[in-house]
Amino acid sequence: MAETPAESAEDRALDALISVIQTASGPGVAEAQALLLRRLALDGDVIPSRLPAPKNITEVGGYLNMLETVGQRRAIPDVLAGALGIASASARSFAGTAPPLTYTTVENDRPAGAAAVTAPTNVLVRADLATGIIAAKTALHAYGAVLPLWAPPVPPTLLGSSDPLTVLGRRLHVLPTAALSDPATDSIVVARDLDGLPALAVMARPDAAAAPTAALADVDAEAVAFDAATGAPVTVQLGLVKLVGVAPLLAANGWLSSVAAAPASRSDLAWAQLSCVAGLVPGVTRLRDELELLYPAESIADSSFAQRVDQVWNGTEFVDGGA
Repeated sequence: MAETPAESAEDRALDALISVIQTASGPGVAEAQALLLRRLALDGDVIPSRLPAPKNITEVGGYLNMLETVGQRRAIPDVLAGALGIASASARSFAGTAPPLTYTTVENDRPAGAAAVTAPTNVLVRADLATGIIAAKTALHAYGAVLPLWAPPVPPTLLGSSDPLTVLGRRLHVLPTAALSDPATDSIVVARDLDGLPALAVMARPDAAAAPTAALADVDAEAVAFDAATGAPVTVQLGLVKLVGVAPLLAANGWLSSVAAAPASRSDLAWAQLSCVAGLVPGVTRLRDELELLYPAESIADSSFAQRVDQVWNGTEFVDGGA
């Protein structure tokens, strides 16, 4: 059998590599493609230099003198790296860097009753926003109350939602199963103060044995629940009770809770949504700046948010022109 020339074997290997990069598909292969492309871009001697290896320092000096002569001083580091078979500084400047922020786990509260088994042990919260949630929970704990939370078990992605606050990790939910079953015993109650403002609010049930609970005023409350037999929303009169408003404690730590209307079904989770606006300055904060805290620039450019990166926070949402 004829021996395959060394150059022919290298050519075949290179052709196979290029074929894999160009034609393969699938998540695993896509990751491998990224690694191969990074290797080609950043590691030296993957594809041999067109220049012969310099025999001595005089030849290297010749390359540098030639570039000086033609006014290409900025190309000197790249040409020198190519001649030596190492990655150039300009190529390494394309190396991806991890976004500055990530997610952290926050220990969750468990509600009373049957809902306890549905509460995740931990919830994922954006690392720089976790302190606010922990502080609000700690304030509730002083009353012997809890704030069970729910969030997807994996961080959000740019493809998972069209809502900027969701992909920015600025949304959480009160654990839906912690409320709306029996307002007389649920750890979380969606209720209104009949002697105060008519709006519904998320409230937590305090422990009567906790010292701060004694200072809470009794309120004549009306709560929302779902009928156990029909699943239809019903109104329950609670009479005079002590409840802790969740919204003020959250707002003091950068998180908002607002119930626009009673939930129509168990799948209606608008009442449970929590939003974090800490650090968002109206007329100043750009969507681009927030996205770049969590995602690489190339991912943003390939997403549906690419055309929205110059939107500015107006106090409620990101809008064009900072209106």
